[in-house]
Amino acid sequence: MRFPILAAALWLGACASSGSGWSASAWDGLVPQTIGTQNYAFLAAPMAGQGFKLKFTIKTDGSFGVASAGPPTQAELEEAAIAAAPEGCRFVSLELTPDGGAEAEYDCDQG
Repeated sequence: MRFPILAAALWLGACASSGSGWSASAWDGLVPQTIGTQNYAFLAAPMAGQGFKLKFTIKTDGSFGVASAGPPTQAELEEAAIAAAPEGCRFVSLELTPDGGAEAEYDCDQG
């Protein structure tokens, strides 16, 4: 009788840690990533405590002049937001920020 209980406990533990769903702590643990579009490179980082959101800022190396290139378009930011969607998540919306970046919201399978 102990074997089926132990097997069930191991199976449930494996399901809980399989990564099939998202939690706030798992989202906050995402590593920031660089997402390139045709004209810009964005740094996409999780927004702690904000649900399933990523903050996009223009990534520069010192030789890139944002002033000369102008701010990114809504389409370029949406392209980056869609490309940055983690597995199991889909892009929902984008809100532009005063710094020329954006906050993207995602719908993720929650486990």
